[in-house]
Amino acid sequence: MEAFGTWLKKQGWIKRGDCIYVVSDMLELSKVYREQGSKLSPDEIIDTLQEMVGEEGTLLFPTFNWDFCRGVAYDSCKTPVRTGALPKAALRRSDFSRTAHPLYSFAVWGKKSRELLQNQSRNAFGPGTIFEKMLMWDAKVLVIGLPALSGVTYIHHVEQMVGVPYRYNKEFSGDYTDSEGRMSRQTYCMYVRDLDMDPRHINGFEPLAEIMQKEGSIIDADYDVVPCHYLRISDLDEAVRQDILENDSGNMYHYNHL
Repeated sequence: MEAFGTWLKKQGWIKRGDCIYVVSDMLELSKVYREQGSKLSPDEIIDTLQEMVGEEGTLLFPTFNWDFCRGVAYDSCKTPVRTGALPKAALRRSDFSRTAHPLYSFAVWGKKSRELLQNQSRNAFGPGTIFEKMLMWDAKVLVIGLPALSGVTYIHHVEQMVGVPYRYNKEFSGDYTDSEGRMSRQTYCMYVRDLDMDPRHINGFEPLAEIMQKEGSIIDADYDVVPCHYLRISDLDEAVRQDILENDSGNMYHYNHL
């Protein structure tokens, strides 16, 4: 069977100059490689993505960690990644750097990486954040090994931009060490769930994903048994806004209406 990178190129999803937000779970892909008697190399996948977008393109891998919410000190160089093997591999590389937010950081590479690294927004989502830049730059989302919208955190950005009853802004303070090793006391903000309303997303936002798939705004393909998906941030933004404003977020959440 051909390598995953070769297969991905044949899909024709990713073009030179694209800004790509990669959401991934490498477990099933690793199993496929083992069954073929080979070993998956995350670096090969990253190299392939770099080749596909070229020097004019940009890659973002989520390197999220939520321990800062519990009062755990954050260190840009040491705080571990909670979002899987591919972002971990990206962050180990010398050609990637980590953005500033202690809860929602990204490992970034490419033309727009400097602008991303300069982003000092204290908010996780909303105006002035990296998620807003994704929309401005017509970014695309590549999902590997997960349901189509599972882990696509941009959804929470739209929730904050529109305003939903089951989330609110909450500040978190703690010790923060930046990429230069400078430690200070800092406060950051996240649009958190209102636990009194008990919002629970529906099977990885499956109903919303099914609507987008039927409309053709999510493209699906399988590498062996590994599901992969491709979509534009602008299409996701429109779909989430519509569901919030016209359907009370009914294709994304069950929550208590207080």
